Amino acid sequence: MIADDPAARHADPSRIVTRRDFAREINLLRETSNLTIRELARDLGVPHTTIGGYFSGAHLPAPALSAQLQALLRALGIGSPRDIDLWLQALRRARRGSGDQAAPTSAVDVPTYLAPFTTPHEPESIPDRAYLISTRPPVERLDREPRLRGRDELLTTLDAAVARVAHPGGREHSTVGGYVLHGLGGGGKSMLAIAVARRAIDRGVRTWWISAIDRTTLAAGMQALAIELGAGQDQIRLGSSADLVWRLLLGQTQPWLLIMDNADDIDNVLALPGAAATDGTGWIRPVPATGMLLVTTQDGSAGTWGAPPVPWLALLPVPILDPAAGSEVLRELAADAGSVREAKELADRLGGLPLALCQAGRYLADTRAVPDGFAEPGAVRTFADYSAALDRGQLPVLSGSGRASRDTVGRTWELSLDLLSGRGVGLARPLLRLMSCFAAAPLPYDLLLPPTVLAASPLFAGSTPRAVWQALRALADLAVVDLPLTPLGSPLTLHPLVRGIYRPSVGRSGELASYLDLVTEVLVHATADLDPKDPACWAGWRALADHAQSPLDLAEQAGLRPSAIPAPAIRVAMRLAQYFKGIGQLSRAETTYARTLRLGRAALAAHDADVLEVQHQLCRVWYDLGRFEAAVRGFRSVLHARTTTLGPTHPDTLTTQHYLARALRDAGDVDPAWRLFRKTYDARRTMLGDTHTDTLTSRNNVGDALRALGSFDQAEQELRAVHDGRIAVLGSEHPATLVTRFHLARLAHDRGHLEQAADELKSLVADSRRILGDLHPRTLTAEQGLADVRHDQHALDEAYALARDVWRRRHDTLGEHHPATLVMRHRIALIMVDQDHVEEARTHLEQVLAARRTVLGLRHPDTVLTRDALVALRRR
Repeated sequence: MIADDPAARHADPSRIVTRRDFAREINLLRETSNLTIRELARDLGVPHTTIGGYFSGAHLPAPALSAQLQALLRALGIGSPRDIDLWLQALRRARRGSGDQAAPTSAVDVPTYLAPFTTPHEPESIPDRAYLISTRPPVERLDREPRLRGRDELLTTLDAAVARVAHPGGREHSTVGGYVLHGLGGGGKSMLAIAVARRAIDRGVRTWWISAIDRTTLAAGMQALAIELGAGQDQIRLGSSADLVWRLLLGQTQPWLLIMDNADDIDNVLALPGAAATDGTGWIRPVPATGMLLVTTQDGSAGTWGAPPVPWLALLPVPILDPAAGSEVLRELAADAGSVREAKELADRLGGLPLALCQAGRYLADTRAVPDGFAEPGAVRTFADYSAALDRGQLPVLSGSGRASRDTVGRTWELSLDLLSGRGVGLARPLLRLMSCFAAAPLPYDLLLPPTVLAASPLFAGSTPRAVWQALRALADLAVVDLPLTPLGSPLTLHPLVRGIYRPSVGRSGELASYLDLVTEVLVHATADLDPKDPACWAGWRALADHAQSPLDLAEQAGLRPSAIPAPAIRVAMRLAQYFKGIGQLSRAETTYARTLRLGRAALAAHDADVLEVQHQLCRVWYDLGRFEAAVRGFRSVLHARTTTLGPTHPDTLTTQHYLARALRDAGDVDPAWRLFRKTYDARRTMLGDTHTDTLTSRNNVGDALRALGSFDQAEQELRAVHDGRIAVLGSEHPATLVTRFHLARLAHDRGHLEQAADELKSLVADSRRILGDLHPRTLTAEQGLADVRHDQHALDEAYALARDVWRRRHDTLGEHHPATLVMRHRIALIMVDQDHVEEARTHLEQVLAARRTVLGLRHPDTVLTRDALVALRRR
């Protein structure tokens, strides 16, 4: 206890963590000075109730009243600039510890990480058929593919692992619950995983199949899995994460198997940024005794998995097939195409790669189905013919290298395309090249292969919808693409090896510009009706997210200058970044905006309207990330450019001016922020009228800035007017009206009217729960505000219970390290400080600090706040 230490009887601002601490330390100053509160109030010319609130802990001096605080400190004997600065720092720390973290400022000003995806009582939008995600293993492929060969040892190992999971207590003596199948692309890893899935299903093990080819596809599959495991819509809507899925898996009592297929980009897809894939924080985690994890990947490196791997994970290499096993695959598909010796020779030429063996076998089966009298002269119809065809291409004999495998397989597919061309399916080759221009992700073909757009390109001149579909089906028949027919419209998959071979051929064909224009036109067509800010359109954006930057990727990989990139391609990328921001993926939004800005400036002009919009949106992302100084500099630049090119009262100019004011306010420059808010409000009032929603939003910000300046009477006048206006225009239950009610309660809190603030927040919490739902971000923010007030009222047990409840719900819906979750954990620690549970509080603050450094960065205001609170706590 501080009171037990004689040194603690001297005021020390470095010990201040909470509002209660501030009151304690400033009372120590007053006791030393022997001045009464009324004497201090008289000397300063301030009402004694105002000064009394500082000493009782009812309220704190407003940020704009630093001169008043300095005068008070001087009256109490604090005169040196250094000491006064320490007290001002302590005041800022206490204010931010008293509820100033993560509070919304207007109906449209909720930080991105708190913004809702939809409101709980809106009708759920049903994803279009092209975006349906299935977690069911594709076991039917085993019935149409050749029998697995050369995999007996691997199947025995994995089948034994499944058997241990299927029987209670079977894994008691085994720590391994995860298995990684790794090997060359096209080496049969997925088919082996499907075979394991069928055996698991036969044993009664609940089995799920998730494609991990990219982050978007993995996230969609995991969301579907979370729903199947019982996650509520609010949990999914508010940010389903690896924490949520694994918490649900750990709660399963029946045996289960989770398969993650095609996880070739481990670091970017399965691991958290900057983390290792096996550290237990991403999508790969230690598996309970009732479960089993199976991952297929080309990456078996020690750098990814560790040397040795973690003890709960086993790495299983999937080798190429030996000539004997490879020949059996060929002979199963084309039984009468030659002798066993010739089949072995061809299998050896094809590198024992199952994908290439199946291609060759199907090709020969197809050509041999033509009667001899109808076959073209020189047709490739036997194993020997096929080997000779490879020789004529002067391709390297396989030495086991990946490049040799690619070249050999590429020639195999070229033979298949030649076969289709001879049958009149001439669109197969350009269609395959077009698909290779998109990302290595499931391709929603009804969006990205629209026949009407294709027909307008010289690459597909004169094509018909039926001809395009015929070409797609023909490619699927030869296993060049995987085209699911159920459910109708499911995205097709182009094998990464096929894409890797045909993508470079686009440049070599001399038609790069035509493909670049066509990919751009396709994306413009696909996104034309998709508003990136509308949750109802997010299913479409989710399906297209990995493909929307394909023109930029294609141009940069080909070494083209930015001026060669079509302007519409840059605009599509800009809208993609808006989607990322809308769903709260700020790092992806920042990266996409930055890339779009760089290319836009080079391709268009620095003051082009689209370029300025990209720059404005990038600054908004910086603001949401807490980089206020960078945001202020960026907004000033955009505001100057828009004022010059559009005029001072253009809506875009006023929008940038509004956000510049927000950034200034949160950077601590409250007075210039208020002036800009007022300037924006006056302009909108003149142009749009008093009751326009944008005008009311600006006026709401004026009122909040006045509150921060300590002009409480004026702030209340403005906020009351906004409240009445929003009720008249939007209604009493509109979310924007609820936001203004929150600001009025916050104003009462700042004025020290704690009973009034508590009553208003209790009423707001009840209404928010009824209108928005228990898990809506604004409901939780209102409850957070109530916990803050009850803390300042010294109702510590109630405040602790409220804060724990909000923290629990944010933890369950948003994840342990979400910024909003960390706000509540910080609050819990401060309450514990006042409960004298100092060591527990210190532990919480240390963990919050570590998380904020990782999630928000070292310089984010919330990170600095926690760091300073820890320093102050240690001084105690």
